[in-house]
Amino acid sequence: MKSLIKNGLMVLASILILATSCTQINDSENGGKGKVVLSLTDAPFPMSLVDKALVSIDKIEIRSTATVSSTTETTETSALFTVLYEGEPKEYDLLDLQNGITTELLSMDIEAGSYDLIRTHITEASVLLKDGTNFDLKVPSGSASGLKIKITPNLVIESGVESEVILDFDVSKSFIAQGNIKAKNGVKGFIFKPVLRAVCQKYSGIVAGKVLKTATTTPIVEAHVQIIAADTVLSSALTDAAGNYSMIGLPSGTYKVVCEKEGYTAVAIDPVVVKAREKTTLDIQMATVTTTTNP
Repeated sequence: MKSLIKNGLMVLASILILATSCTQINDSENGGKGKVVLSLTDAPFPMSLVDKALVSIDKIEIRSTATVSSTTETTETSALFTVLYEGEPKEYDLLDLQNGITTELLSMDIEAGSYDLIRTHITEASVLLKDGTNFDLKVPSGSASGLKIKITPNLVIESGVESEVILDFDVSKSFIAQGNIKAKNGVKGFIFKPVLRAVCQKYSGIVAGKVLKTATTTPIVEAHVQIIAADTVLSSALTDAAGNYSMIGLPSGTYKVVCEKEGYTAVAIDPVVVKAREKTTLDIQMATVTTTTNP
């Protein structure tokens, strides 16, 4: 991922979000059902060449654990799933969904119970460069039945309660640039290998703050902030024009935060504690890299 940033071609960590907030609803009007809200968000895309990263979705399903026995846990037949959406493909530009911005995919009542898997069918994917070049990408054949995203921990729908979930669409791993990305007109295309995660919002928190030049109030734009668990990047963000960043849908726990920007000394902060349903404010100061010239 570092190399993608240095080359100006990281396709960010994106997020599809099913978050979990609890809003009480009249039980008598819902007949033992609760509401699920599905939203989509994306992480940063620090690439000067790219204008849009598009995906189209025509079907979303969710699997109840009540339909899956211990001996058939890997079963993926349609009978085990509840359809949340099926219809005309809906197109989303992942680059519009950065720094904690989300868009609602759907909101509907489903049976109360425990759910462990979301299956999303992507019909099309494409990348549009700022010079007008468009790359239509091949969706992997293995995704024909839908991309499987495990919900960790399980989503528990309660009668009369609204629940939101976050699906994290990791764009940096999902759109792989082909060609010499440093050369003019060097990008020959992209390979699409969608990578997603899902987390219940009631078990997750937010890390947000500002990135500034050391001992000043000057914001650093497009600094790359990553949150890391056991040497794995869980999510990331790019600072905006005011130096702000936000990473949402983070499972409660203890992490390391790393901030990088070309021309500045990388900063690592460890530990950073994330608590469910809470916002951890973490402001970061970065010093410019000093170079010495040999006499």
